[in-house]
Amino acid sequence: MSKNYQYNYSDLKSSVFDSNDRINKAKKTISVLVDYLSHTSDLILLDIGSSTGIMTNEYATYFREVVGIDIDSKAVKYANDNFKKKNISFINLPIEETDFKSASFDVITCSHIYEHVPSDHVLMENIYKLLKPGGICYFAAGNKYKIIETHYNLPFLSYFPKKIANFYIRIFTNHKEYYENLKSLGQLKKLVYRFEIIDYTLKILQKPSKFSANDMIRENTLKYLLVNFLSRIGYFIIPTYVWILKKP
Repeated sequence: MSKNYQYNYSDLKSSVFDSNDRINKAKKTISVLVDYLSHTSDLILLDIGSSTGIMTNEYATYFREVVGIDIDSKAVKYANDNFKKKNISFINLPIEETDFKSASFDVITCSHIYEHVPSDHVLMENIYKLLKPGGICYFAAGNKYKIIETHYNLPFLSYFPKKIANFYIRIFTNHKEYYENLKSLGQLKKLVYRFEIIDYTLKILQKPSKFSANDMIRENTLKYLLVNFLSRIGYFIIPTYVWILKKP
């Protein structure tokens, strides 16, 4: 693989140590998984990109066994130092270097990870391999055609070819390159072609209270009505898609 991993992501994004923020994000993920699965207490979950383990620790309340995996040694050390439940463990390796047996997990979470790895195709191949038949992956994926690129808070950054994006990012931030590789809706569907997609994106916008998304949008407000109208006609530019990917 020609592109290296981001080994020090926790140095770039201090928000991964923010317990309140990470727990709120975990609640969103859990609400979707519980809605789809109904029962989770006898299932094994793999959290890809577990970082500081704050979200992984929340998942451990709902699942029989949880494994967090991340390449950021500083973040994984924080996780191991702070979260010591019997049903939780953390591994400091890239997913393709693990010795997990095929079909080891009932559930995998992969939330805003695909754009940060050297090969998103290798990532998805490993997710497919590690899931049990009928198992699912919670897949939250950023859209290339969102207006604000939230990693750097720059408008239209992900629209540009890499050379122009790198120049753009050097002018307005302290970063030297635009590392992330975001995909369009069509490209994302091709990336996950082996899975059945159960789309939760619009369901979350329609029922934010059910899916712990009240911090983003509140029901029966003008913003709620506008967002739900625009999301139907402009689905291809929704900033983030939330899909359950089911292995046949």
